[in-house]
Amino acid sequence: MALSTATTCRARADGRRSHLLLSVRTWVVVTIAITLFALPIHCQSEKRLSSIQQKQQQHQYYDSEELNGGGEVIKSKIRPDSYSQDPSSSQQYEKHLQHGKQSDSVGSASAVYGEQYSDGSALMQQDQPLLDEEAQESISSGSINNHRIPQYTRNGSPVSGDVIEGKNVGNRAVGNNYHHPGNPSPASGGYAVDSAYGPHYSSQDLVQDQNYQLEFKYHDYDKMTKFLRTTSSRFPNLTALYSIGKSVQGRDLWVMVVSSSPYEHMIGKPDVKYVANMHGNEAVGRELMLHLIQYLVNSYSVDPYIRWLLDNTRIHVLPSMNPDGFEVAREGQCDGGQGRYNARGFDLNRNFPDYFKQNNKRGQPETDAVKEWTSKIQFVLSGGLHGGALVASYPFDNTPNSMFQSYTSTPSLTPDDDVFKHLALTYSRNHPTMNQGVACKAGTPTFNNGITNGAAWYPLTGGMQDFNYVWYGCMEVTLELSCCKYPPTSELPKLWEENRLSLVKFLAEAHRGVHGFVMDEHGNPIEKASLKIKGRDVGFQTTKYGEFWRILLPGVYKLEIYGDGYIPKEMDFMVVEQHPTLLNVTLHTSKRQDNSPYRQPVPHFYHHHHPQGIALAPKQPTQDSGILSTITSGFNNFVSNMFG
Repeated sequence: MALSTATTCRARADGRRSHLLLSVRTWVVVTIAITLFALPIHCQSEKRLSSIQQKQQQHQYYDSEELNGGGEVIKSKIRPDSYSQDPSSSQQYEKHLQHGKQSDSVGSASAVYGEQYSDGSALMQQDQPLLDEEAQESISSGSINNHRIPQYTRNGSPVSGDVIEGKNVGNRAVGNNYHHPGNPSPASGGYAVDSAYGPHYSSQDLVQDQNYQLEFKYHDYDKMTKFLRTTSSRFPNLTALYSIGKSVQGRDLWVMVVSSSPYEHMIGKPDVKYVANMHGNEAVGRELMLHLIQYLVNSYSVDPYIRWLLDNTRIHVLPSMNPDGFEVAREGQCDGGQGRYNARGFDLNRNFPDYFKQNNKRGQPETDAVKEWTSKIQFVLSGGLHGGALVASYPFDNTPNSMFQSYTSTPSLTPDDDVFKHLALTYSRNHPTMNQGVACKAGTPTFNNGITNGAAWYPLTGGMQDFNYVWYGCMEVTLELSCCKYPPTSELPKLWEENRLSLVKFLAEAHRGVHGFVMDEHGNPIEKASLKIKGRDVGFQTTKYGEFWRILLPGVYKLEIYGDGYIPKEMDFMVVEQHPTLLNVTLHTSKRQDNSPYRQPVPHFYHHHHPQGIALAPKQPTQDSGILSTITSGFNNFVSNMFG
């Protein structure tokens, strides 16, 4: 009995131990299971938290405000941070900012191109600058598809794809330049898009069209119009065709926009232009512009550099400013004046307002159209294509006191002479023969490095490039592309190959220097704020969206900003190689004691605008008169006919 009792107690104790052991084991298993189940949830939570924090860090660059209705630009979409391709450049820039007193957002934004340029003065010291390696390789291979695409990095690390695509204020498109013919909107100040040809062709997501070819031959007005309309139909997502007016004889002055946003202005991205065939018998530029259009649209899907250029620039091409003159010019005439003038006998490159002298020549429909066009679209960079010489000529074209115009004239330099030399050199150095400066024929001048100051070559009154620069701050260079004004058709392929790289590289220079926005304290854009770089007294203005651009070489500058009813401001900034500086300016309203707006006197800039939009010269020195004026005018016409 005692044994049985002891056995029973022992069995009960063993049972309790087994039950306890089982409970412990069960608890351990459950705990492990819970831990294993909770771990991914915790990790997922941490990932979510990390993602939220990362997004918050990304959005710390933005204010909480959003865009006002109607597409106004405000500061909430402008990134003030610095994109840099070269860490050393970034460090140098940040070091400069630490010593400055700058309170507004400044940044070095987006690389422009791969190659390195020295400053203009260094280039000018070279007697015979050679083509850069990329230019030489491109010309020898017959292709410029080997451009190095801009590499966007931030502090040495790649920038995310959304930044590369520009998904910020710089990628907002606004349709302020055009209106459809069926729904005109004159108040918008836009141009009607040509609708003669509908979009009969599918762009197939912009895939290269192998059947789209342009012959190397001269195209009269009808054939040129057909080509432009066909291009607009085949590439509706890359091109827009519009007319800025008509010639004396009623021919349209066609302009084709080539861009990934052809119908709408992309806020923060520059507009550039080429104007060709201003003199009707200088026919090379006219044909090169048609081939440039074809080349750009065909290369968009296969050439990364061209894709970058069209994604970040709006290129306006006016192939023929003088279609009437071209119709009477004759192929093979290298000199002379047949077809040079418009149908009324006016030289269009002597028909613009002039800064130095009163220009009393009656305005012509072609020049009036270009003046209105330039006043509506704020172009940053421009090239005027001519013939009869092989040189890139830059402002000023006129001088204050030139009585007799000759080849011994002294240069008439602009405040931006370094920039203009650089722009001219950009074209000539990427051209296989222009940079050699060889005279076209005996008795004509040679040009060091293939460039010249316009007045140093021969002064002229009423030129287009001076007008663009003085009145609207647009950097324009005159490009003389061939010794023969109207060469035989057989020479066109060679002329295209010689100029193709230069034409593309020149346009990319619009992305050099400083750009940004001028806004009020509430983040609203300030339209027509007056700006100038201190020491460079040719001013420029902001667009209706507060945008501004200025091409500058590397260096330290001071920007002066004036707005009607705002306190003037000065800001120091630095331009580094390859990185256009983003400079965002905030102006504060200034009021008198009676709460009426304070109107700050705008300082004297070179440019001046008539209230009705008609440009008037800001100052007019005493003009030549009498017999001396007649002799000077006659000599000018003789020189113009002989040498372009």
